[in-house]
Amino acid sequence: MPREVAGITRVMRILESLAGAPDGLTVSDLSRAIGCGKGTISKMLDTLEQRHYVRQDGPGGRFLLTWRLLALAFGHADQAGMPRIFMPVLQELADETDELVQLAVVDGDQVLFVAKAEGRGQTIRMLPLVGLWAPLHATAAGKLWLATLPPKEVTRVLGRQLPAVAPKTITAPSALRDELARIRTAGYAIADEELAEGGRAVAAPIRRDGALVGAVALSGPGYRLSLERLHGLAPRLTEAAERLASIWPAHVSAKDFSA
Repeated sequence: MPREVAGITRVMRILESLAGAPDGLTVSDLSRAIGCGKGTISKMLDTLEQRHYVRQDGPGGRFLLTWRLLALAFGHADQAGMPRIFMPVLQELADETDELVQLAVVDGDQVLFVAKAEGRGQTIRMLPLVGLWAPLHATAAGKLWLATLPPKEVTRVLGRQLPAVAPKTITAPSALRDELARIRTAGYAIADEELAEGGRAVAAPIRRDGALVGAVALSGPGYRLSLERLHGLAPRLTEAAERLASIWPAHVSAKDFSA
């Protein structure tokens, strides 16, 4: 029988321990569980955090798994054709609109796309972003999340230099605040060539027990998705978001959709 590599085994035990602790674990908790010194555990957690597999809930706080492992699993499921809990709702919407539909969450200060369904009738499609991150301020899903933050958190996010990832990315704090106010009133968000030139998207919030846990987003090239059509599709996305909320796993909480 092949011998285990001690370092890899410890990393896997860290991930397995965190998977069984929805409220997170401290370095001391993991040290006791794995039987390894806190210094070694800290170094491993530092690497996992740099690679976005774990995050720390505040300085000196507990460590939690991020969505990266889930995104990898969804990516594999995509290739293998395995069923997923969210796919029937996403695929129904993709078939109905003949556009790309994606499920998004927030990981740190970025949007992470974790599942997708594609319409089958279009030869020109948007590139799926499953397993990839995008800036909050440049995506419809990310702007939805920003619109739910308390003013202090909005100020923190907008206080950083916001990159212009596309010609129409909103980077001016005052303009973005106005955009967030519109989103709060409308209940959905639109990105007009803000993530990719020529691409547009609309997103609706997925809420569980009143808290935002994710978003469903529909995107496509601007010549097919006029702003008028995007606004018209918003009620349909809201309906899909409500259905997704009804099957959202109970152990996946709003904490997983926060910085």
